Amino acid sequence: MTLRSVSVTFLSLALAAVILTGGASGLAGSAQAERLVQVQQPRTAPGQAPQTQGARPQAERPQASPAQPPQTLATLYERLKAAGSAQEAEALVRQIARRWSRSGSDTSDLLMARARQAMGQRNGPLAVELLDRIIALQPGWAEAWHVRGLAFFVMQDDLRALVDFREALRHEPGHFMALGMAAAALQRQGDEKGALGAFRALQEMHPFFSGAKDAIERLKPNVDGRDA
Repeated sequence: MTLRSVSVTFLSLALAAVILTGGASGLAGSAQAERLVQVQQPRTAPGQAPQTQGARPQAERPQASPAQPPQTLATLYERLKAAGSAQEAEALVRQIARRWSRSGSDTSDLLMARARQAMGQRNGPLAVELLDRIIALQPGWAEAWHVRGLAFFVMQDDLRALVDFREALRHEPGHFMALGMAAAALQRQGDEKGALGAFRALQEMHPFFSGAKDAIERLKPNVDGRDA
Protein backbone atom coordinates (compact mmCIF):
# COMPACT_ATOMS: atom_id res chain seq x y z
CA MET A 1 0.00 0.00 0.00
CA THR A 2 1.39 3.36 -1.05
CA LEU A 3 1.59 6.53 1.03
CA ARG A 4 -1.02 8.06 -1.23
CA SER A 5 -3.47 5.23 -0.62
CA VAL A 6 -2.94 5.39 3.16
CA SER A 7 -3.55 9.12 3.13
CA VAL A 8 -6.70 8.69 1.06
CA THR A 9 -7.90 5.97 3.44
CA PHE A 10 -7.54 8.21 6.47
CA LEU A 11 -9.05 11.17 4.65
CA SER A 12 -12.10 9.16 3.62
CA LEU A 13 -12.66 7.93 7.16
CA ALA A 14 -12.24 11.36 8.66
CA LEU A 15 -14.59 12.96 6.15
CA ALA A 16 -17.16 10.25 6.87
CA ALA A 17 -17.07 11.23 10.54
CA VAL A 18 -17.30 14.93 9.71
CA ILE A 19 -20.44 14.58 7.58
CA LEU A 20 -22.08 12.00 9.83
CA THR A 21 -25.54 13.13 10.80
CA GLY A 22 -27.59 10.77 12.84
CA GLY A 23 -28.27 7.31 11.44
CA ALA A 24 -30.47 4.39 12.37
CA SER A 25 -31.34 4.32 16.03
CA GLY A 26 -31.54 0.54 16.24
CA LEU A 27 -34.28 0.82 18.84
CA ALA A 28 -37.29 -1.45 18.84
CA GLY A 29 -40.64 0.12 18.04
CA SER A 30 -42.27 1.70 21.05
CA ALA A 31 -45.56 -0.09 20.40
CA GLN A 32 -43.85 -3.46 20.67
CA ALA A 33 -41.59 -2.46 23.54
CA GLU A 34 -44.45 -1.02 25.58
CA ARG A 35 -47.07 -3.69 24.83
CA LEU A 36 -49.28 -4.28 27.91
CA VAL A 37 -50.31 -7.68 29.25
CA GLN A 38 -54.00 -7.62 29.89
CA VAL A 39 -55.11 -8.92 33.31
CA GLN A 40 -58.64 -10.21 33.77
CA GLN A 41 -60.62 -8.05 36.16
CA PRO A 42 -61.43 -10.15 39.22
CA ARG A 43 -64.94 -10.30 40.56
CA THR A 44 -65.74 -7.92 43.39
CA ALA A 45 -66.82 -9.60 46.63
CA PRO A 46 -69.97 -8.28 48.38
CA GLY A 47 -69.18 -5.17 50.40
CA GLN A 48 -65.75 -4.80 48.79
CA ALA A 49 -64.91 -1.64 46.94
CA PRO A 50 -64.43 -2.29 43.24
CA GLN A 51 -60.91 -2.03 41.84
CA THR A 52 -60.05 0.80 39.53
CA GLN A 53 -60.54 -0.15 35.89
CA GLY A 54 -57.35 -1.65 34.49
CA ALA A 55 -55.57 -1.84 37.84
CA ARG A 56 -53.38 -4.84 38.60
CA PRO A 57 -52.77 -6.60 41.90
CA GLN A 58 -49.71 -5.17 43.60
CA ALA A 59 -47.71 -8.37 43.10
CA GLU A 60 -48.28 -8.29 39.34
CA ARG A 61 -47.20 -4.72 38.69
CA PRO A 62 -43.89 -4.63 36.79
CA GLN A 63 -40.94 -3.17 38.60
CA ALA A 64 -39.53 0.00 37.08
CA SER A 65 -36.12 -0.46 35.47
CA PRO A 66 -33.36 1.58 37.06
CA ALA A 67 -32.41 4.63 35.04
CA GLN A 68 -29.29 4.15 32.95
CA PRO A 69 -26.54 6.73 33.53
CA PRO A 70 -25.87 8.98 30.52
CA GLN A 71 -23.05 7.90 28.23
CA THR A 72 -20.31 10.52 28.50
CA LEU A 73 -17.61 10.90 25.88
CA ALA A 74 -15.11 9.44 28.35
CA THR A 75 -17.31 6.37 28.75
CA LEU A 76 -17.68 5.98 24.99
CA TYR A 77 -13.92 6.28 24.52
CA GLU A 78 -13.33 3.53 27.06
CA ARG A 79 -15.91 1.30 25.39
CA LEU A 80 -14.30 1.91 21.99
CA LYS A 81 -10.87 1.07 23.36
CA ALA A 82 -12.24 -2.25 24.66
CA ALA A 83 -14.46 -3.01 21.64
CA GLY A 84 -14.50 -6.69 20.71
CA SER A 85 -15.46 -6.34 17.04
CA ALA A 86 -15.37 -3.91 14.15
CA GLN A 87 -19.18 -3.73 14.20
CA GLU A 88 -19.22 -2.73 17.87
CA ALA A 89 -16.51 -0.15 17.24
CA GLU A 90 -18.41 1.31 14.29
CA ALA A 91 -21.53 1.80 16.38
CA LEU A 92 -19.52 3.55 19.08
CA VAL A 93 -17.76 5.75 16.52
CA ARG A 94 -21.14 6.94 15.27
CA GLN A 95 -22.18 7.92 18.78
CA ILE A 96 -18.89 9.69 19.41
CA ALA A 97 -18.99 11.56 16.10
CA ARG A 98 -22.46 12.84 16.92
CA ARG A 99 -21.10 14.23 20.20
CA TRP A 100 -18.21 15.89 18.39
CA SER A 101 -20.59 17.54 15.92
CA ARG A 102 -22.56 19.38 18.63
CA SER A 103 -21.59 23.03 18.56
CA GLY A 104 -24.46 24.36 20.66
CA SER A 105 -24.83 27.27 18.25
CA ASP A 106 -27.26 27.51 15.32
CA THR A 107 -24.92 29.95 13.60
CA SER A 108 -21.93 27.63 13.90
CA ASP A 109 -24.00 24.66 12.76
CA LEU A 110 -25.09 26.55 9.65
CA LEU A 111 -21.54 27.64 8.86
CA MET A 112 -20.28 24.09 9.38
CA ALA A 113 -22.89 22.71 6.99
CA ARG A 114 -21.75 25.23 4.37
CA ALA A 115 -18.10 24.40 5.02
CA ARG A 116 -18.78 20.69 4.55
CA GLN A 117 -20.61 21.45 1.34
CA ALA A 118 -17.66 23.50 0.11
CA MET A 119 -15.30 20.62 0.89
CA GLY A 120 -17.57 18.24 -0.98
CA GLN A 121 -17.28 20.58 -3.95
CA ARG A 122 -13.47 20.65 -3.54
CA ASN A 123 -13.56 24.35 -2.72
CA GLY A 124 -10.94 24.35 0.02
CA PRO A 125 -10.45 28.14 0.25
CA LEU A 126 -14.17 28.73 0.85
CA ALA A 127 -14.26 25.94 3.44
CA VAL A 128 -11.31 27.50 5.27
CA GLU A 129 -12.95 30.94 5.20
CA LEU A 130 -16.14 29.55 6.72
CA LEU A 131 -14.23 27.56 9.32
CA ASP A 132 -12.22 30.65 10.25
CA ARG A 133 -15.51 32.30 11.18
CA ILE A 134 -16.61 29.28 13.22
CA ILE A 135 -13.35 29.17 15.15
CA ALA A 136 -13.60 32.90 15.84
CA LEU A 137 -17.05 32.30 17.30
CA GLN A 138 -16.20 29.07 19.15
CA PRO A 139 -12.44 28.62 19.58
CA GLY A 140 -12.98 25.71 21.97
CA TRP A 141 -14.93 23.54 19.52
CA ALA A 142 -12.50 20.75 18.62
CA GLU A 143 -14.46 19.63 15.57
CA ALA A 144 -14.07 23.03 13.91
CA TRP A 145 -10.27 22.75 14.19
CA HIS A 146 -10.40 19.18 12.92
CA VAL A 147 -12.47 20.05 9.85
CA ARG A 148 -10.29 23.06 9.00
CA GLY A 149 -7.29 20.76 9.31
CA LEU A 150 -8.95 18.45 6.79
CA ALA A 151 -9.42 21.37 4.42
CA PHE A 152 -5.74 22.26 4.68
CA PHE A 153 -4.79 18.61 4.24
CA VAL A 154 -6.78 18.40 0.99
CA MET A 155 -5.04 21.58 -0.16
CA GLN A 156 -1.66 19.89 0.49
CA ASP A 157 -0.87 22.41 3.26
CA ASP A 158 0.35 19.86 5.79
CA LEU A 159 1.99 22.35 8.16
CA ARG A 160 -1.21 24.29 8.79
CA ALA A 161 -3.18 21.04 8.82
CA LEU A 162 -0.96 19.70 11.60
CA VAL A 163 -1.40 22.87 13.63
CA ASP A 164 -5.18 22.45 13.44
CA PHE A 165 -5.18 18.72 14.17
CA ARG A 166 -3.04 19.34 17.25
CA GLU A 167 -5.35 22.14 18.34
CA ALA A 168 -8.32 19.79 17.96
CA LEU A 169 -6.53 17.26 20.15
CA ARG A 170 -5.72 19.94 22.70
CA HIS A 171 -9.43 20.68 23.10
CA GLU A 172 -10.52 17.04 22.76
CA PRO A 173 -7.67 14.60 23.57
CA GLY A 174 -9.83 11.64 22.56
CA HIS A 175 -10.40 12.92 19.01
CA PHE A 176 -8.96 9.87 17.23
CA MET A 177 -9.93 11.18 13.79
CA ALA A 178 -7.77 14.26 14.28
CA LEU A 179 -4.98 11.99 15.52
CA GLY A 180 -5.34 9.75 12.45
CA MET A 181 -5.17 12.73 10.12
CA ALA A 182 -2.15 14.10 12.00
CA ALA A 183 -0.43 10.74 11.50
CA ALA A 184 -1.20 10.85 7.77
CA ALA A 185 0.13 14.42 7.49
CA LEU A 186 3.31 13.53 9.38
CA GLN A 187 3.84 10.55 7.11
CA ARG A 188 3.35 12.67 4.01
CA GLN A 189 5.90 15.13 5.40
CA GLY A 190 8.44 12.32 5.78
CA ASP A 191 8.39 12.27 9.59
CA GLU A 192 8.15 8.49 9.89
CA LYS A 193 9.02 8.42 13.58
CA GLY A 194 6.33 10.97 14.44
CA ALA A 195 3.83 9.20 12.20
CA LEU A 196 4.56 5.83 13.80
CA GLY A 197 4.03 7.25 17.28
CA ALA A 198 0.74 8.80 16.21
CA PHE A 199 -0.45 5.59 14.53
CA ARG A 200 0.39 3.57 17.63
CA ALA A 201 -1.51 5.98 19.86
CA LEU A 202 -4.40 5.86 17.40
CA GLN A 203 -4.54 2.06 17.44
CA GLU A 204 -4.63 2.09 21.23
CA MET A 205 -7.55 4.53 21.20
CA HIS A 206 -9.41 2.81 18.35
CA PRO A 207 -8.20 -0.80 17.79
CA PHE A 208 -10.27 -1.18 14.61
CA PHE A 209 -9.27 2.06 12.88
CA SER A 210 -8.82 0.99 9.25
CA GLY A 211 -5.27 1.34 7.96
CA ALA A 212 -3.56 1.96 11.29
CA LYS A 213 -2.22 -1.57 11.70
CA ASP A 214 -0.83 -1.69 8.16
CA ALA A 215 0.82 1.71 8.59
CA ILE A 216 2.46 0.60 11.84
CA GLU A 217 3.79 -2.61 10.26
CA ARG A 218 5.20 -0.70 7.31
CA LEU A 219 6.83 2.08 9.35
CA LYS A 220 8.11 0.01 12.26
CA PRO A 221 11.15 -1.60 10.53
CA ASN A 222 12.48 1.75 9.29
CA VAL A 223 11.97 3.62 12.55
CA ASP A 224 13.05 0.86 14.93
CA GLY A 225 16.04 0.03 12.78
CA ARG A 226 17.09 3.67 12.68
CA ASP A 227 16.92 4.02 16.46
CA ALA A 228 18.69 0.73 17.21
